[in-house]
Amino acid sequence: MKSMNAINRSRCLKCYALVLTLGLGQPREVVAGEPALDLAVPQVRMTLEGPMAARLDGIIHNWLIPAPDANPGMLEMMRLRDRTPPYESPVPWAGEFVGKYLTSCVLACRLSDDARLRDVTARVMRDLIQTQAEDGYLGPFPDNRLLSRWDVWGHYHCMLAMYLWHRDTGDADALQAAVRAADLMCTTFLDSGKRLHDAGSHEMNMAVIHVLGLLYRETRKDAYLQLMQQIEQDWQRPPAGDYHRLALQGIEFYQTPKPRWESLHPMIGLAELFRVTGDDSYRQALVHWWQSIYRTDIHNSGSFSTNEQAVGNPFQPGAIETCCTVAWMAYSVEALWLTGDSRIADALEHATWNAALGHQHPSGRWCTYDTPMNGKRLASAHSIVFQSRPGTPELNCCSVNGPNGLGLISQWAVLGGSSGLYVNYYGPGKTEVQLEDGSRWSFVQTTGYPVTGSVELEVRPPQATALPLLLRIPRWSLETKVAVNGVPLDNVRPGAYLKIERTWTPGDKVTLELDLCLRALRGDHHVQFHTSLLRGPILLTFDQKFNTMDPADVPELDLASLPLEPLPADDPILKDRPLGPIVALATQAAEGQRVVLCDFGSAGAYGTLYRSWLPVHNAPLAPFQLQYPEANAVLPVEQVSLAWNRAEPGSVYELRIAADANFQTVLLHATDLEAAEFTWTAPLDLPEDRAAATYYWQVESRHGERRAGAANGPLSFTLDARVQTSLRGVVVRAALAGTPEPQDGRLLVSEDIAPAAGRDGAAQGAVAFNGTSTKLVYDAPQFPLRTYTFAAWFCPQGLEADGRRWHQIVSAWCEPVNDPLRVSVQDLELVVSIEQPNGGCRLSGGRVENGKWAHVAVVKKFTELTLYVNGKQAGRASVPASYQPGPKNVGIGCNPNYTGPEVFQGHLAQVLFVREALPEEEIRKLADIP
Repeated sequence: MKSMNAINRSRCLKCYALVLTLGLGQPREVVAGEPALDLAVPQVRMTLEGPMAARLDGIIHNWLIPAPDANPGMLEMMRLRDRTPPYESPVPWAGEFVGKYLTSCVLACRLSDDARLRDVTARVMRDLIQTQAEDGYLGPFPDNRLLSRWDVWGHYHCMLAMYLWHRDTGDADALQAAVRAADLMCTTFLDSGKRLHDAGSHEMNMAVIHVLGLLYRETRKDAYLQLMQQIEQDWQRPPAGDYHRLALQGIEFYQTPKPRWESLHPMIGLAELFRVTGDDSYRQALVHWWQSIYRTDIHNSGSFSTNEQAVGNPFQPGAIETCCTVAWMAYSVEALWLTGDSRIADALEHATWNAALGHQHPSGRWCTYDTPMNGKRLASAHSIVFQSRPGTPELNCCSVNGPNGLGLISQWAVLGGSSGLYVNYYGPGKTEVQLEDGSRWSFVQTTGYPVTGSVELEVRPPQATALPLLLRIPRWSLETKVAVNGVPLDNVRPGAYLKIERTWTPGDKVTLELDLCLRALRGDHHVQFHTSLLRGPILLTFDQKFNTMDPADVPELDLASLPLEPLPADDPILKDRPLGPIVALATQAAEGQRVVLCDFGSAGAYGTLYRSWLPVHNAPLAPFQLQYPEANAVLPVEQVSLAWNRAEPGSVYELRIAADANFQTVLLHATDLEAAEFTWTAPLDLPEDRAAATYYWQVESRHGERRAGAANGPLSFTLDARVQTSLRGVVVRAALAGTPEPQDGRLLVSEDIAPAAGRDGAAQGAVAFNGTSTKLVYDAPQFPLRTYTFAAWFCPQGLEADGRRWHQIVSAWCEPVNDPLRVSVQDLELVVSIEQPNGGCRLSGGRVENGKWAHVAVVKKFTELTLYVNGKQAGRASVPASYQPGPKNVGIGCNPNYTGPEVFQGHLAQVLFVREALPEEEIRKLADIP
């Protein structure tokens, strides 16, 4: 007979064999035409206990209560907007600070009965309302009100806080203030010749659609619905996000025009459009975006964003901003309300115990801007101190928003109403729920969760009442036991709700034994193919503080035999309050060393280095992703270059291309590929009745006897005879011999261009750029994202070191973090600086001289970018196989889509921009080298 330890070890080995790639279990797809669901959201008051209560108390007493007095400019910036001088140069989003702060307070009030917190919230709300202008304006800016900056975005956050406070307290003044602000927006943007789209910063300012929906349902003012409809129409106008149509087309979020985190707030407006119109396509769109982000961009801690946006890979390094994670959690709440899918609640729990606790210091005094998967936690007041001003030394977008990560518990802990109550949150404490009929239910949890998996839930209805109770069974809990008053229940399935239909009487007890089996999430090359270990909702993390070895010396752990022993309650590590970990387990490395792993939410609290990606033997195969063609790409009928990122060292690949999604008609089956790329010559004769054909492709890696398919595959692409080539042909050829007119290509903009002497001194051999206002922009259809060559002659005039200002020779910048072709002079240094959300690069071409002509060329050949100066190679870098779509034009001597001072100063001539990656001998000819 096996020992209990042997049985448990066998069970856990089965559990870890369930390979996790980019998510923690994918929720089901929403099917068009299925009955729409919108769960009732009851009024909830919670009294938390245990570690979550301790963390919340720290936030309340060390941040939320003292913040307004320590940062009085939070409100003073509003009072000073019409004074001389006004508030000192507020950042474009400064108007959000007090709104986000108040939302944090309102949600925290639902989780605490702290009288001081309630008093501070009421006082700051009252003071904010008193700063409102007569016309309803709520921002800090003296000019261009609602018409520029992120001004409407700031109003959105203030209005949302006012609405929530009104719903919780009945404060009529708060509702009226929100209504007055909404009325001002309607006056400004309806039948006025102006549209909200004109305010710019589209993913930010269009977020107001969310609160307009809330206010419309509260007041039934038709103007609010009209403005919502205008915003939804203008989503389709570039460069806005087109959130409704693109979702119905199945586009991944990271491929949209606006993949930044702020987009999640206008996307919540999809829920309001569904609620006020009944059109289920809005609900489907919202859930599609949730699934896309969850599948491609949620990190091991449950957090969202890489450098403040989606990039399509959750392992890629980059800042993981607190505001991004809070927005993701708020968006997840809406998705849960609209689906009743327990796995969305799983994702919320995972983010709460790891990401939300991780970005907020255990003392509650400060939060981070970036909470990396490996690294150190830095206070946002330090890392984004540029947002502070006199009177607001600690204010920034994250410090006021971070507490919402915990506050949102109130919006998903218990849902439903008279047709059934959904219990989602597990943890010690009491939850009081008021249903739509006015009846009150209470749930009291006695548990050591998440340290242990045992939960006792006492049900307290107002009297004996028949009502379904639906308990969330986490997807990771493969073997869960549930009993009511000691009687075991059957049909307990992971990743679903267990529906218990009975007549409940006060004092009934439900017990759950959740399976805290160890799970493994393998990372890709961005994290050196290391592994994350998870136990229940907790991401286990190595913290330098609790171990004798340093982070660089973490020994390899063996997943096949990895004992995990919770530290006893009297262990000094656990007794170290308030900074000690919530969960701490000791294990033994393969070489015998003792390693302590703690919960991610506590790691790094002392300023120590931590690691959530660990060296693990016998881990699942490393995931990899298909890179190009991207999902749903539409390409010209020509050779197709396919690329994927490498799996772990020693892997070989198997590629299949098929004519159908089920891979019944396989057109190509290539095996034992060592390179992570392949060129396919597609059938050039399309069916007679079609101008386009769609193909499906998938790659499988093999390492020894183990196999794994690409995590994001299969993908599809379409070859369309109507699409111009992106691999061949000239984009722009312009001699610039005294005139901007191109020999090939189309001129879009020419401002302040003057003829200049050329390389040989002849008049009108070049054109001159004045360093301030000159602008020369050409059309760039089918912008080459995979291969290209740019070449030009340039001669700086009067340049000097000026604080690394950009003097663009060429730029294709189209939006933040998207410039696939930038060659500039900075402080008399020639530089190539590519900006891409999935990884850019910088190459130096060395010093330049005023008055001296030089030739520059940049060649992109899929993953390789090469810089040539005067015909000789000057630098080479690895880049993504395909750059981010978006560019539609190219600026010569300027930034084509930015009005700032990025103009070249000097002469330019003989510009060439082609789609091919020209060989070195062609570059030498362009540079006049025989």
